[in-house]
Amino acid sequence: MAVVYIADQGASVCKRGDRIYVFKGQNLLRWFHTKDISQLIIVGNIAMTSQALSYLLKHGLDTVFLSYYGKYKGRLVGEFGKNVYLRYAQFTFLQSEPDKNALARQYVLGKIANMRFHLEKRARRYKDPLLAQNIIRLSEIKDKLATGIYDIESIRGYEGIATKYYFSAFPALITNPDFPFSGRNRRPPKDEVNALLSLGYTFLMNQIMTSTYICGLDPYFGALHELNYGRQSLVLDLMEEFRPLIDNLVISCINRRELRPEHFCHNVLADTEDADDDKTFLPVSMSQEGMKVFITAFAKLINSTFASDNPAGNWVLRDIFQNQARKIVTLFEKNTPYEPFLWH
Repeated sequence: MAVVYIADQGASVCKRGDRIYVFKGQNLLRWFHTKDISQLIIVGNIAMTSQALSYLLKHGLDTVFLSYYGKYKGRLVGEFGKNVYLRYAQFTFLQSEPDKNALARQYVLGKIANMRFHLEKRARRYKDPLLAQNIIRLSEIKDKLATGIYDIESIRGYEGIATKYYFSAFPALITNPDFPFSGRNRRPPKDEVNALLSLGYTFLMNQIMTSTYICGLDPYFGALHELNYGRQSLVLDLMEEFRPLIDNLVISCINRRELRPEHFCHNVLADTEDADDDKTFLPVSMSQEGMKVFITAFAKLINSTFASDNPAGNWVLRDIFQNQARKIVTLFEKNTPYEPFLWH
């Protein structure tokens, strides 16, 4: 089933019979049956009637609300998962420092392996010494992390160093001169590439969050990311091994010129939820047309097929997200070692 994004600013969503309709003024933009979709994502200034909200809740359709600039605002949630024994097992497992650190290390090893594969994949086409140099650096960090026992701060340190090397290779990956990249920045992103990365990670976070809810996990209690009020640490943990797929998507959209400079806006007034306390304007954000292009590209990615080693076979990426969440369930309940998704 499909994931449906509604990002037409000023549109309204209503229910008629067993269908959901999207209008802008008097114009019908689209309609769909709830039985044909798995998730509804509302982006920005979209109005919804109370009848539509009640209908979506009644049918248990996962409905997510994002601000126009990609910040997660909330979701329609019916009854929370009833498996309290699973959540108890999750809390118990993560109270053990050795178990917690071992799981965090697996997340980081998966992320580094997939960052390295992304660079290797691009290096076949772009013969740049910067890529070769950083592939070696990532391999060295991965080997060192894999052969030792480290505390959580050391594991986070290795992840930070590997990520720094990885992003330092990005200028060799981007062939479109309209999109310069001088390093990762965020909150808010200060250039087009970083705006795309942040938006892509937000979309990814939503997909991972859905998988944790489906599997009955508590999204706020993780291993790698520190616990903090409102921080969905488990979701952030599970995201790590998939971030290079988003990076690859962003670079592909830029290099193929699917996204162009005119798809971005500069110094626009931010939503209250997106603005820093001392900021009024966002340095860069996407236009409505650019948002549609990127949403289409992201939807194509999560419906694409990837090879998986465990469970073996070719799987749609959305299903791989759930497979990884189920591995976490098995770890918490049966102490079966967690294996990250490896992109190949």
